Amino acid sequence: MIRFKTKAQVEVWYQKWNVLEYEEDEDISEYATHFKQVYKRVDPHKSTPSRTIIRKFINSLSPTSLDKAIEAVLNVKASQKVKTRKRDRYI
Repeated sequence: MIRFKTKAQVEVWYQKWNVLEYEEDEDISEYATHFKQVYKRVDPHKSTPSRTIIRKFINSLSPTSLDKAIEAVLNVKASQKVKTRKRDRYI
């Protein structure tokens, strides 16, 4: 389904994208979800290069929150390895 957007709607989402920053009282997963929601509105056809999206995400984090984000990613990666090992053991 094609959605029709007014120029004003598009401008509002671009403004949200440009000022998007991590809030210190926000959980990193909440910020990631919010980031993704705004990005989907700004680039519905996913034409922005991945490097640009990643750079925007990282640059909007503070050093403390960046450490939290790295820790969260490492925890997810570790849990995926455990799930894979358990699954492989039963095959």
